[in-house]
Amino acid sequence: MTLMRIREINACPKHPRTTVVLEDLDRQATLTFYADRDEARRLTQEIARRGCACHPIYDFVQALLLALDGDLTRVVLGDAGGRGIGGRVYVRSGGSELGVPCYPPDALALALRANVPIYATADALAQSERVMPGDRGESPAVAQWLARVRPEDFSAHGPQDAS
Repeated sequence: MTLMRIREINACPKHPRTTVVLEDLDRQATLTFYADRDEARRLTQEIARRGCACHPIYDFVQALLLALDGDLTRVVLGDAGGRGIGGRVYVRSGGSELGVPCYPPDALALALRANVPIYATADALAQSERVMPGDRGESPAVAQWLARVRPEDFSAHGPQDAS
């Protein structure tokens, strides 16, 4: 399994669906799937929440886990048998762990709320797009700058003169 993070969420103005894009930590692969606009809205609300807002369904899940002495441990996205990407949340309770199917945007929102890792299976990544070096959305000028920039370029005194 590969550790992933959410890269972007885009609502399509012409269609009733939203695109969710994840990327691996090395930015070598992206995993994209479509979500119902209402389901994705809950995910974007959770991203924007910053600890100050509530969402009834996620609050309920947290209360249920607390009542059952359970902890969310991770979220795994995998192939849903030719029907796209499926989600599974893993809950530990009483010394055992159980994977529970969950709609992917809700699984991602729960992972963010519980601060647990998000993984993609090899089957899910087989549907992913490999990102070619220099094809990460930056302009050619930015790509050239990134290729030559050094850590010392960011020091308070600028690059050290060797003379």
